[in-house]
Amino acid sequence: MLSFLFEGKDSYLDYGIIINTRPTIPAPKRRVSYIDVPGRHSRLIYDEGTFEDITIGLECTVKDKENLALKIDEIKAWLFGIGESDLIFSFQSDRKYRAQVVNSIDFSQVYKYTSRFPILFNCRPFKYAVQNSTLTITENGTSITNPGTIESEPIITVYGIGDITLTINEKNIELKDMTSKIILNTALKDAYDENGNSMNSKMIGEFITFVPGNNQIQWTGNVEKIEVIPNWRWL
Repeated sequence: MLSFLFEGKDSYLDYGIIINTRPTIPAPKRRVSYIDVPGRHSRLIYDEGTFEDITIGLECTVKDKENLALKIDEIKAWLFGIGESDLIFSFQSDRKYRAQVVNSIDFSQVYKYTSRFPILFNCRPFKYAVQNSTLTITENGTSITNPGTIESEPIITVYGIGDITLTINEKNIELKDMTSKIILNTALKDAYDENGNSMNSKMIGEFITFVPGNNQIQWTGNVEKIEVIPNWRWL
């Protein structure tokens, strides 16, 4: 039985929704611009290194012998009432999308107790690991492996005192005058403390990503430990 989880609710167990066929999952389109230059053969290509959102379509059926109209109202409230949330399909339960329903759903009554309807999810380009456990690093020179197919955007918390240089894959981040810890959020491009106060003034360098495969973490200075929420992802 094909089903999906959306905002933690199961489409089949909670609403009796049956996915008629396994959906086609498109690959994200790379965002590339082509520039025509007079007097030049071919075109210049500008690759932003980013990807566009994808759309996943589902054809679904719901049955209810008690009150089909009420069940449809419950489904509408669920799908439209929560905005963007995690979307997990039963055929790949270890990966998730960040998704939102974007179509106005038309419920076509097939039989007295049966209705068919489409769902269109707009999804961010990547799949993410459902289990995103924190990794704790206490040994200088430790390597961690990115199992994904594209670089991840981790949240890195450095516990230490004084001036510290953090090196990952030969890229350096300098942290100045630390008194306890600093949180480096690559996705947000922001550095802050545990209370959310900005600490960007204490950081010099670019935010770190983890490339697919091996990533070595080194540092100089007084570091107690480093905690990493890796945010592994796949195309």
